[in-house]
Amino acid sequence: MEDKIEFIAKHKKWFVVKKLKIDENTEDIEIARLLASIDETVLNKIPEYLPFDMNKLYEIADEIYKKKKGRITEEEIAEVLKKLKSPATTRKLNQITESKEGKEILKAILNNIILERLGIQTRVSPKVIEKYIEKERENEG
Repeated sequence: MEDKIEFIAKHKKWFVVKKLKIDENTEDIEIARLLASIDETVLNKIPEYLPFDMNKLYEIADEIYKKKKGRITEEEIAEVLKKLKSPATTRKLNQITESKEGKEILKAILNNIILERLGIQTRVSPKVIEKYIEKERENEG
């Protein structure tokens, strides 16, 4: 069997195919780019399949921090993170679900929303890997 990575998803109107045949010329960074792309696809899709009111979660996120232009100070970051981890925020999640596990799921998504708004990347972007590959190839050539 040949080496390859295949990710295929089809459900209702959602259809995605991501494939890479791997041979002796395939660089590891190309594999990383595909895996990051699959990760991004999956991460963006998960909330659609959860039984929670995601609009309500975004309202809670807006109460914690709305993205703004310009540089954010360390003090502001600390304040936002304090709000994010506060018991008050956890209580607000009760408006969406009373389930302990449900709140854990929502907290993870909320953490990602807020960290992204703060400019703190929590995932490796396939676009950044692509730019990295292009720059490396330019430097070689």
